[in-house]
Amino acid sequence: MSILQMGRRPLFIIFVIMAICGLWLIRHLSKIKKGIDNISQRTYTQLSEKGIFSEIYGALNKMDKEIRNSDKIQKETERVRSEWITNITHDLKTPLSPIKGYAELLTSNAEIDKATMQEYGGIILKNVNHTEKLINDLKLTYQLDSGSMPFNPQSVKLVRYMKELVIDIVNDPTFKDRNIVFESNAQDIEICIDADLFRRAMNNLIINALTHNPPETKVTISVDINSEKEACIYISDNGSGMSEEEQSELFNRYYRGTNTKEKPEGSGLGLAIAKQIITLHNGDIIVKSKLDEGTQFAVVFPLESK
Repeated sequence: MSILQMGRRPLFIIFVIMAICGLWLIRHLSKIKKGIDNISQRTYTQLSEKGIFSEIYGALNKMDKEIRNSDKIQKETERVRSEWITNITHDLKTPLSPIKGYAELLTSNAEIDKATMQEYGGIILKNVNHTEKLINDLKLTYQLDSGSMPFNPQSVKLVRYMKELVIDIVNDPTFKDRNIVFESNAQDIEICIDADLFRRAMNNLIINALTHNPPETKVTISVDINSEKEACIYISDNGSGMSEEEQSELFNRYYRGTNTKEKPEGSGLGLAIAKQIITLHNGDIIVKSKLDEGTQFAVVFPLESK
């Protein structure tokens, strides 16, 4: 065998090895490309995370799982959103019917005595107020989402602030016969809040406890400082309670809940708005509830919150 032939053999072997490696690499790259295409088309099948490309296959598997979860959440959100829009449309139409009906009676040629006129006017006013509340809830939700809501925090004494808020609710004729109690184990807690906006959140939580429980339910509002030096507001009741499913969906603005017998005309936005406002104040809201035992909302935020 000549020296030339001996020199060609290693070159041939190297060429063969390079060709095999190239084909092997092309096969895996094609596999990765196909996987990416399948992920985008939602037809991806999990790849075995073995070999030198195991990390890439693992990343593809993870990406597919996250995209599928995202698709599932988006689909569920759209479904609930659609149901919520249907409910809101129905809720807006509901008060408009009596407004139109009694307005037509008032403008008819038939003679109407003063007492009947006042009765009809009261019904119209009640339904106008309800419609206005629904529209305001929708407007506030949009403002909080878009960050266009005016936010003017100022220092207030929390105990006094909450006590006055509870007194206003107690003096509301709607709740005159309800068992509402205010307690405080702390004094002179100063916090920085937007007083009007925070009142809206607290009113939503307290009124929620009153309207979605039997009339004999006791609702207790208390203020304290916990072991971590955080200001705490507790709204507790011994009413109907909630299931774990209801608790998990409670602050979803598209969720209407199941316990709406006491106040079926609600917009389903009250608790979602309350959470948004509390979050805006760098706080947190925690719910604990058991069926037939009652519910407690805990609003917690650091005293240095601005």
